[in-house]
Amino acid sequence: MLAGKLTDEINFRTGDDLAAVVPMDGFHLPNSILKKRGLTKVKGAPETFDAGSFVELINQLYEFPDRSIMCPAYDRKIHDPVENFITIKPGNRLIIVEGNYLLLNAHPWNLIRTKMNEVWYIDTPPKTIKERLFYRHVAGGSSKKEAERKVTSVDLPNAELVKKTLLSADKIVSLDN
Repeated sequence: MLAGKLTDEINFRTGDDLAAVVPMDGFHLPNSILKKRGLTKVKGAPETFDAGSFVELINQLYEFPDRSIMCPAYDRKIHDPVENFITIKPGNRLIIVEGNYLLLNAHPWNLIRTKMNEVWYIDTPPKTIKERLFYRHVAGGSSKKEAERKVTSVDLPNAELVKKTLLSADKIVSLDN
């Protein structure tokens, strides 16, 4: 959400398509694979992403800035990734990569950092994280009980894992609310 707003503002101010967003969420494993692996209840944890393909895409964007490269996106209506939804064009000289695990010190996530000019950490109070995720789950069709379970058992532990990467960031942006 913040990445999209930042991209829109940059493009508005430059009057160009200078910036584009690559969301890590496009690399969620499909629900069919999560079900086979018994990971449905922990969707959103690092092991529920196709991290290898995400790293491969970041490498392609880094190595071939003169090519158009297709990226997946995540569809919150069907709760699954959609292949080739986003096109990063050669004119997109500023790529904003959005995702929780960009600074995670575990393979293959740790390979991403070498391809980034800067990584910002958005420091958000736990209460705000909890509220936003709860409402996002409910808006996505979850019952209040299921949304609470997901936030407590998956989202907040993931937020704690991500918080441990804070000191590896180039910039920390604090959100007070």
